[in-house]
Amino acid sequence: MKRKICSGIIVLMLIVSIFSCKKIIASIFSGLEFNLPNMSVNIPAVPIVTAGEVQFGTITQNINLDSVVKANTGNSFGADVVKAVSIKSITITIPNADDLNNLSNFQSARISLTSNSNSTSIDIANINFPDTNASTFVYTPASSTELVTYLKGSSLTYTLYGRNRRITTKTLTFTESVRLKVN
Repeated sequence: MKRKICSGIIVLMLIVSIFSCKKIIASIFSGLEFNLPNMSVNIPAVPIVTAGEVQFGTITQNINLDSVVKANTGNSFGADVVKAVSIKSITITIPNADDLNNLSNFQSARISLTSNSNSTSIDIANINFPDTNASTFVYTPASSTELVTYLKGSSLTYTLYGRNRRITTKTLTFTESVRLKVN
C-alpha cells in the first residue's frame, strides 16, 4: 500500500514539475523580432489601367522557424516555445523607381500567404499607397493576423496583387522586407 502511495506521489510530482517547467520557459522567453529574407517581384510595364486588381507575381521562400528562434536566443529556445507569430511591418521598395514610375503609380497592393503546413490563403497586407512620388513605403498592420500555423512548415508562398492608379512605362522591381514578431 505504501508503495502505491509513494509511486502515486512521485508521478504527481513529475507531472507538476513538467507543467511548471513549461510555465517557467514561457515566462523566460520574452519573444523576438526578425526579418525574413527580402523577396522581389518584377512587374512589367502596365500600359493600360484596369478597373480591378491583377496578380503581379508569386514568391516561394524557405523558412525554418526552429533555426531562427535558436539563432536569436543562443540556442536556448526552439520553435516549441513559440505561441504566436505576427507581422510587425512590411517595407516595400522599388529600387529602380524614377519620377514617372514609382509607388504613386499604384493605388493599392495586397499580399496573400500560404505554406506547406497551412494551405488556406490569408491576406497578410492590404495596402493603400498615397498619391505621392515615393520609392519606399512601410506598412504596419492595424491588427495582427496569427501566422504560427503557417511558419510551422518549411515553405512560405506569397502572392502579390495590385491595382494601378496610372500606367507605368518600364518594368519595376518590388522588393518586400517582412519583419515578424514572435511570442
